Amino acid sequence: MKLAITNDNTSAGSSGSLKLLDMPSSPVIEEYQSEIITESMQTAIEERQVYQDKQTVAAAMKHFSVMHKFQFRVKRSNHRSYWLVCVGKNCKWHFKATSINDSAMFKIRSFNRQHTCSLMDETFIQCKRTAAVVGRMVIPKYCDPKTVYTPKDIQTDMLSEHGVNLSYMQAWRAKEKALQFLRGNPAYSYNKLPKYFYILEETYPGSVVKLKKTADECFLYAFVALCTSISGWQHCRLVVVVDGTFLKSVYMGIMLTTSTMDAAARSYTLDEFNERMSKIEEVDPRVKSYLYDIGYHRWSRVHATVNRTWTMTSNIAESLNAVRASTNHIHTVLDGVKRYIVCLENKKCSCGKFQLEELPCAHALAALRHRNETYENYCSPYYTRESLLRTYKIPVNPLSDESKWNVPQYILDEVVNPPTGDKRQPGRPQKERYKTYDEIKSKKYKVSCRNCGGEGHNKRSCKNAPKKK
Repeated sequence: MKLAITNDNTSAGSSGSLKLLDMPSSPVIEEYQSEIITESMQTAIEERQVYQDKQTVAAAMKHFSVMHKFQFRVKRSNHRSYWLVCVGKNCKWHFKATSINDSAMFKIRSFNRQHTCSLMDETFIQCKRTAAVVGRMVIPKYCDPKTVYTPKDIQTDMLSEHGVNLSYMQAWRAKEKALQFLRGNPAYSYNKLPKYFYILEETYPGSVVKLKKTADECFLYAFVALCTSISGWQHCRLVVVVDGTFLKSVYMGIMLTTSTMDAAARSYTLDEFNERMSKIEEVDPRVKSYLYDIGYHRWSRVHATVNRTWTMTSNIAESLNAVRASTNHIHTVLDGVKRYIVCLENKKCSCGKFQLEELPCAHALAALRHRNETYENYCSPYYTRESLLRTYKIPVNPLSDESKWNVPQYILDEVVNPPTGDKRQPGRPQKERYKTYDEIKSKKYKVSCRNCGGEGHNKRSCKNAPKKK
């Protein structure tokens, strides 16, 4: 449909009127509808080929140059033409494409693929390659997130398959480009957060979603708690242990999740807690003051005002030498040289685990075996199959495709810039996390010798073994 202006002459004079006429689109454009090339990884480039736009032609020629091991330079480039020549002096190679009837489509008008320069010149072959071109070539390697494809692998494959010798940094930049093509620019991703959070709240009503920005519209932090997790939490033990994992993206950051707890939080008895806090104070007294200000009852189970469940262990086969019943419900359990008091009626043990985890500890299990009772009646209902099913009753389904989102305009107009501060520094990122004090000071396995009983060596390297006569 096109808008046309016609003049109607009447007896009173001439007057202009607007009429909407049904006019067909350009037959020239319709002619190429079935032949338009949209893939930039085109292997065969010929005259009269039609590409969807100039960017696709340019990307296809860059890929073509890498595949055929030569370099070109742009002689002319505008919205109507794209003209390339070889970098070699006096070389006859050239390429020319122009737009079709001022549309976005480009058609190859002239292409002389014969080089009159020396393509076997070593310095010419080692010319710098474009990271974007190599990045597009290795995109299939990164489609599966589980695939490990390093810059060293890119170097090896490009040399063996295409005869292109890349430096490590060139291969690394190609990997970054490939990931950017697949996942998008990290800077642009922040601007998608408002509409993503809007769809998240629409899909899961009752969820708690917060996006905090600075005064200059830069990302500060985001908080997400889905309604499914909130609903399931009602059937779980009232425990929150927050741990952080460092993000290795361009803008870094930390993602906080519910995770494990520190050593002081593991303490079951007050003496054990005080011992661990003394070790923390030796490292840095400020840490102990900080933990005190938070409140020991908020994170330590020995000071907790409610029972806390932490880590379940299957190592219950301890050496229990004897179980002696003092009353119907109170038992004395000998574990090695230590003695523990178990009260089955109140579901408590002097070790502290029974009442805190609300699961029979090893000493309580020994008492139950002595009474020929099952342990099911002494476990918290939070560990039952029914509670587990209620926890995961509401499923979490993937969101629909972004193209199908119906987002209000005021949400689309919201601006979220990348976070301020230093970006990721060059070099290899740290792979191992920082270890806690207890992990550093923990006893490690030491090799011992079966000949002399000494540590630090084995039977084969023992120097104290008796000499053979």
